[in-house]
Amino acid sequence: MFKVGICSTSVFFRNAIKSLLGDQEVLEFETVHDARRAAAAYRCVQLIVHETDLLNEIDENAKFTEENIRIIVIAPKFSHSNLVSLIDRGIRGYQLETVSSSVLRATIQIVALNEIALPSVLAEHLAGIPKDVAYVPLSAKEMVVIRCLAKGYCNKEISRSVGIAEATTKVHVKAIMRKLGVSNRTQAAVWAVRHGFDQPKLNS
Repeated sequence: MFKVGICSTSVFFRNAIKSLLGDQEVLEFETVHDARRAAAAYRCVQLIVHETDLLNEIDENAKFTEENIRIIVIAPKFSHSNLVSLIDRGIRGYQLETVSSSVLRATIQIVALNEIALPSVLAEHLAGIPKDVAYVPLSAKEMVVIRCLAKGYCNKEISRSVGIAEATTKVHVKAIMRKLGVSNRTQAAVWAVRHGFDQPKLNS
């Protein structure tokens, strides 16, 4: 049987999650490092972590690949770039602070089955994306920028990667959104992933 752990430096957060889980027996930790050490004693721990604690504590390249610990992130607000980055690093669940008790319990069960549980708000972001775009006249620089969007990069990361000013990056992102006919960068990023812009570019 799996255990449920709650990890945060905030006592308020830990108590809030415990209240959502009701009678569920939980383990409590202040840091992810503490949780990882303790998890060795259990077959499997579903670890609920606040996004801020996780991002502040763990190196941006760290992976969460332990077989006996599966991380569920609770975020203050939806961020496509953070979600993509965290999934790439191995987290198994992602919900917002507004999550209900029933959804949180369901998320724990889904993650226990070694599946990934994501918030319904993600579907809302996907809904407005054009399904069929035969041709989108992107410039060479916009093609590079949209590949970065597909990887979940923020404007600052795109600027560093492409070697342009952040203000120029914003101009390119707005131009891409206009050409794709989408209303926000999340929709543009998902469109890019759907059309293969997250894949390595093949040399001709």
